[in-house]
Amino acid sequence: MLRFFKLNDPYRLIAVLLVLIGLSLPLFISSRALTILELKDLVVGESLGNKILYVQLIDDTPWLAARIDQWAFFLFGHSLLARQLAALFILFFQAAYFTVILIRYRAYNESNYLPALIFGIISFFSFDLLALSPELLASTFLLFALSNLFQEIEFKIQREETVLYVGLYLGMASLFVLSYTVFLPGSLVLLLVYARLSFRKSLFLIFSFCIPHIILIILYFFYDALPQYFQYFYAQNFFTHAVDYISMKSLLVLGSVVLMYLVFSLVMLKREAHFTRYQSQLLQVMLGWLALAGIEVFLTKNFSPRSFISFVPPLAYLISHYLLLIRRKWIAETMLLFFLILIIAVSSAARLKKISQVDYSKLTVPAPAYHSIQGKRIIVLGTDWGLYQTNHPATYFLNWDLSKEYIENAGIFQHIVLINECFEREKPEVIIDESGLMERIFLYNPKLKEVYLKKERLYWRKSV
Repeated sequence: MLRFFKLNDPYRLIAVLLVLIGLSLPLFISSRALTILELKDLVVGESLGNKILYVQLIDDTPWLAARIDQWAFFLFGHSLLARQLAALFILFFQAAYFTVILIRYRAYNESNYLPALIFGIISFFSFDLLALSPELLASTFLLFALSNLFQEIEFKIQREETVLYVGLYLGMASLFVLSYTVFLPGSLVLLLVYARLSFRKSLFLIFSFCIPHIILIILYFFYDALPQYFQYFYAQNFFTHAVDYISMKSLLVLGSVVLMYLVFSLVMLKREAHFTRYQSQLLQVMLGWLALAGIEVFLTKNFSPRSFISFVPPLAYLISHYLLLIRRKWIAETMLLFFLILIIAVSSAARLKKISQVDYSKLTVPAPAYHSIQGKRIIVLGTDWGLYQTNHPATYFLNWDLSKEYIENAGIFQHIVLINECFEREKPEVIIDESGLMERIFLYNPKLKEVYLKKERLYWRKSV
């Protein structure tokens, strides 16, 4: 298999695509558990409609991620399979594009398509990476930025366009996952060290990164909603502690094979590699990119396996180097086969709950508390996301941690107006009042109380 992908033949990418499809089939055939993050993406897409994010939809989803959720819901509806197929296509594109980058900039002594295969295999170390996630989309823009970074390091010519593209792509990535902002100072340092970046070009890099953010700031200025934009986007996505959907112990078990091969790669590169000066610089850049990905994970808001997708390119680069440097062909072939088998074995066993050290319970959607509510337009004044699996959101108040201040302080005039507008526009059929705060809303909206009939913690809209 290694010999097959070592050939410099673009048609080898077809084989990579077939391998990715083969790895995906178990996830397509078996109805895998829906993750909370996937459900949130779906609900945001369904809720957004023609609402103004952060104003008429109280949530902290990054702006561009929310728009993609909206378009994905328009195209795919509630179909998880369609979203997985779209994610598979993007993963294949990333694997192919990354390999083309390495070939174009002569990262290896011989052009080959092995990194595309390794890239694809690593992307299946956990089942939730095959999802149309903000991390997946943001990492695509990181690859575009990395390509221009390589170009600047290789040619060292005074072309501002290359640096502008690096900043612009990083800015776009940060609108999907705000913590990807750390790649901006990291790229700046890498360019200063390896491309002798001038002060003028450094300013270009920073300015181009800010362009997408400036456009959004202007947009929300015209919406008269700058405070909401800064509070729910910047403050909530970069200055809050991470939500741990999986433990570090579980991640270490899932990534044990990749970590083992990474150690092999670093040892082999130190002992056996003979690089040109330029190739040595690329190696150091990839190691720096790996370090930046590690920093980003500690800053990310939602800590889950898919948070590690930014690790895939440098890991694919390093592990491919290791396999290509093994002198005995049969050993190299065996190590590649073991890499494939072990990653899929660990991932599948963890997904099927055969490895007790891997706990997906916080990541997957729990069973809803009220099974009798099906196919209704609902508002959940609480954190039971499971209710949205079989119902439709009818709310401005999606993220309860952010929304409860409106309910708890329902007497403030601006809050009264927003709550009244929400219920008039959305007309929820059922209100799930987990926090027992609905009476505060009725206190300042007495006409609303006449529309609903209370049964325990549920409010059912009366037939009109």
